[in-house]
Amino acid sequence: MSILVFKFMMACLIIATALAGGYFAFKIKESKKSTLYFSLGNTFAAGIFLGAGLIHMLPDAIEGFSSMIKSDFPFAPFIASIGFLLILFIEKSMAGNKKHDSYVLIFILSIHSIIVGIALGTEMLISQSIIIAIAVLAHKGSAAFALGISMLKSKIDKAKIIKIIAMFSIMTPFGVLIGILLSHVLEGKAVEFSIAMFDALAAGTFLYIAIMDIFNEEFMDKKHTYLKLLFSILGLLLMALLAVWL
Repeated sequence: MSILVFKFMMACLIIATALAGGYFAFKIKESKKSTLYFSLGNTFAAGIFLGAGLIHMLPDAIEGFSSMIKSDFPFAPFIASIGFLLILFIEKSMAGNKKHDSYVLIFILSIHSIIVGIALGTEMLISQSIIIAIAVLAHKGSAAFALGISMLKSKIDKAKIIKIIAMFSIMTPFGVLIGILLSHVLEGKAVEFSIAMFDALAAGTFLYIAIMDIFNEEFMDKKHTYLKLLFSILGLLLMALLAVWL
C-alpha cells in the first residue's frame, strides 16, 4: 500500500469517526452510563495522546532536527513547548460564558486537528503515519462527542451543531491535505525540516489536550478515579508497545 492511499483511507476514517461521535452526543446525552463510558474512553485517548507525544513524536522531532542542524539548542522541545503554549493562550484568553466557551473549544480542537493533520500529511513512512493516525482516531470521536454535548448544554441550535460537527470532522483531513502538498512542494532538507517541525508542534498540542483538557477535567471528578488511571495507563502502554513493534 502506498503512503498516499494510506493517508486517504485514514482521512476518510477520521471523518467517519468524528461524525459518529457527534451522532452519539445526540443519542445518549441523558444516559448516566454514557458519562462513565465517555470518561473511560477519554482517559484512554489521553493516555494515547501522552504516549504519542512523548514516546513517538517528540523523539522523532529531536532526531529529525539533530540530523539537519548541528547545534546544542533543543529545537524540538522548544517548538513543542510553543505548541503547548499556543493552545493554552487561545483557551485562556478566549474563555467567557458557556456558549462562548463552546465556540472556544471548537476553535482549539480545530487548530489542534489541523496541526496534527499536517504532521500526518508530511510523514513519509507508513509506520510513523500509523502512530499519528491511531492517536487521532482514539480521540476524534470522543472530541466530537464532547463538542456535541457542550453545544447541546449551551442551548445552541441543533442544525448549527450538526454543521459545526461536520466542519470539525474535516479539519484533520484538511491538515493532511496541507501536509501532503507541503511534502510535494518542498524538497530535500526542507521536507525533513517541515516533518520535524510539525511533529514537534503536534507533540506539544497532544500534551496540552491530554494534560490540561482531559486529565485535568476527568480527575477533578472523584468518581472512578482508579478506573480512569488504569485506562490512561493502558493508552500509554499501547503507544509504548507500538514503539517496539513499529
